[in-house]
Amino acid sequence: MPLVPAKKKRNRRKKHGATLPARFEPGFLDKADGRCQIVKTIKHRLERLKADCNADSFQKQILCERAVFLATLLQTQELAAYEGEELNLGSYVQAINSLLGVLKALGLTKQISQIIDLKEYVEARA
Repeated sequence: MPLVPAKKKRNRRKKHGATLPARFEPGFLDKADGRCQIVKTIKHRLERLKADCNADSFQKQILCERAVFLATLLQTQELAAYEGEELNLGSYVQAINSLLGVLKALGLTKQISQIIDLKEYVEARA
């Protein structure tokens, strides 16, 4: 019986979840692996959206999370379509309409923080 060299075992690293969950879960980014570039990008977009719409309440923060989730979902569907996969236009258009509704609730324009004059600032700090 001839000797057959043993197959080398590859040290396969476990892939870290960089895919979107099938359903929206509040705080889904907190559970995602922060080492993945896509997670870093999504977190950056979320922080940017929160700053742009002045998300100063829990409700606005939830809407920001949903907006980023929907935008990422749409980009994922678009990328798959570019790569030749079939695009389900019904769910695609529904996601666009959902994103538009969330963005309207947040306000489509960038919100500027309340600006006070120097006198009010000094009085508030005293």
